[in-house]
Amino acid sequence: MLDYRYQTFLTLTEEMNYTTTAKRLHITQPAVTQHIQSLQQELGVELIHYEKRQSSLTAKGKQLQKDLYLLQREIAKVEEQLTSTVEHTTLSFGASLTIGEYMMPGLIESYLNQYPVHDISMVTDNTQHLIELMEHGKIDFAVVEGEFNQSVFEFQKIAEEPFIAVCSEKSSLWKQEQSINDLFSTPLLVREEGSGSRLIFETAIKSKGIHLDSFSKVMTIGSIGATKKLVEKDLGISFIYQMAVEEELNKGILKKIPLSDFNVIHPFHLIYLKRIQVRGMETIKNFFLENRVGIMNPLI
Repeated sequence: MLDYRYQTFLTLTEEMNYTTTAKRLHITQPAVTQHIQSLQQELGVELIHYEKRQSSLTAKGKQLQKDLYLLQREIAKVEEQLTSTVEHTTLSFGASLTIGEYMMPGLIESYLNQYPVHDISMVTDNTQHLIELMEHGKIDFAVVEGEFNQSVFEFQKIAEEPFIAVCSEKSSLWKQEQSINDLFSTPLLVREEGSGSRLIFETAIKSKGIHLDSFSKVMTIGSIGATKKLVEKDLGISFIYQMAVEEELNKGILKKIPLSDFNVIHPFHLIYLKRIQVRGMETIKNFFLENRVGIMNPLI
């Protein structure tokens, strides 16, 4: 259990209002103020800056918030292990949307076959949100396609996957090789900002001096399934991981657009915070490495 002042601090960082914090904790507003002042005096730093009736977290306050979320999670794990009468492990992790939908089902099946008494708790979201969940202690690790701060996270590359352009079978774009510049007049479907796929695509075209605005029409679609359906109906093209459209390519309802100047193969990474000791991480890393063949293109 955290010191009551830390509990007050965490609640205040979520509410950013002394009155609502007091109501939530069932204490008085002066008590909230006293807890925060006592904590700041003891630590010798300003955690909450109050100016013009507005509260904001200082840099030290933000760091303490992250550390407390992680500590709170570790305490909960210890309490669970002490009170549980059954020896078991729970994998609490995140996967970016493409990975979660198209890669993880096979891996989860293999994992549960190997460790049948273990539990699985998986969150699927874009890379940016998964990083926030790790920083708040909500998940232990994540498997992502997007970029991350390598000075903050330990990481291991577990696979690579082609990132391709696709169109409807009704389109003529797939019938001959062309340049990405030839696609500018075609509506483009992209994922939302914060998505690893979106970042990969924008980075790839930026290296060629191309911006999203180069395309005549850009539509943001937050669902992989919806994107594929819209492309299938010939309402636009998209750039997507090949694994996400393998079934549609095999059926012929979607087609790969052959491009002479766009050849992107992107790595998928297992990541976790450096400053946190995740129990069983070596086992998890070894499992991913041993089981990547057959799930996606194997690494050489």
